[in-house]
Amino acid sequence: MVHTAELQGADWFVSIGGFRDVSVGDVDSFISRVREAIPDIRFQAFDADKVAGWRHLFFAAVNAVEAFEGGRGISRSLEVEVLLYASCRDQISQAFEIVGVSERTARVALLVLGESREEAEGAFTDVSGVIGVPDDSVLDVSGAKWDELKTVFGVSDKELGAVRGPAEEALTKLIVERGALLSLRR
Repeated sequence: MVHTAELQGADWFVSIGGFRDVSVGDVDSFISRVREAIPDIRFQAFDADKVAGWRHLFFAAVNAVEAFEGGRGISRSLEVEVLLYASCRDQISQAFEIVGVSERTARVALLVLGESREEAEGAFTDVSGVIGVPDDSVLDVSGAKWDELKTVFGVSDKELGAVRGPAEEALTKLIVERGALLSLRR
């Protein structure tokens, strides 16, 4: 199930979903195939194993749009700004390394920005045959992914213990918070 929401205070809708059984191969070719399937649509692809659920990407989009439209973005494109906020880093090369797709990526999270709900959701229908098998469970935080996310985003057990709720939600909240704080470090 694709998650779609309006970005309050902006003229954007964001749709987020996952795909399994992906064969990225050459990253530039992969991005070109996606772009051909959804031309004129703003999108960003992520390694789903480095994504802490759809909320992680949703709030990255919220923060990126706010920074970009407010003239505080550091990239030239909104799509790359989303990548920066998702990675919680302000270096583009680090962001791609941390959460971007690579030739080894087998599970992809896709974020689409559209001017309407229909445009954003329609992009997923148009791109499904190009990326892989639609499967939003690749966004879930569990098992080995849990440990990887803690390491990648530098989340300690002490921090997790200070956040109420299930551990998976606590980890997502802490990663979202790190992304939100990115603009303060600029």
